[in-house]
Amino acid sequence: MVQTVLQALDEQPGSLLVFLPGQAEIRRVNDDLAEPLAARGVRLCPLHGELDLNAQRAAIEPALAGQRKVVLATNIAETSLTIEGVRVVVDSGLARVPRFDPGSGMTRLETRRISRASATQRAGRAGRLEPGVCYRLWSADQHAQLAAYGEAEILQADLAGVALQLARWGWNRTSWPGWMPRRRLPTPRRRICCSVSERLFALREALGS
Repeated sequence: MVQTVLQALDEQPGSLLVFLPGQAEIRRVNDDLAEPLAARGVRLCPLHGELDLNAQRAAIEPALAGQRKVVLATNIAETSLTIEGVRVVVDSGLARVPRFDPGSGMTRLETRRISRASATQRAGRAGRLEPGVCYRLWSADQHAQLAAYGEAEILQADLAGVALQLARWGWNRTSWPGWMPRRRLPTPRRRICCSVSERLFALREALGS
């Protein structure tokens, strides 16, 4: 990643937006790039949710006239915001996404390959006002093997909270919300959801409500 960023700075004008999977990778790349970018007079700006407001503004605002900057961001920069002045994107092809583990009943973050749709969206961040360039850290063959689209979040989410809300709204054993893709839910998650709902109804009956 570091070598690709330096290569892009040598080959292309304008500021860079670098997509990394998470904060740990942002900190590591930030440390590796700090010295070589300072020597080139290029501003380095990390961007993630735990930064204070001033640091986030510094990353989002356009660079000063005659100055370049490199923004290190998670997929928050994929669709949620536009960083002015970015002409080059360097994409790791990775994202950190939440995954519910039915075995433990816990949600954990996993690093996954992005979809082709996400790759296209990220490339579109380059040169929104002029022609841009995207450097991808994977081959054309690997790109063809990516999923066309990302998986719907409801298929990987913990549905216990949804079951609780439905119980409050009067959902009963014989009904199932039309908007919830019951048949498409992976079997372990469907089993967990049904188990939670059964416990809720048993509790309601025990309390006489």
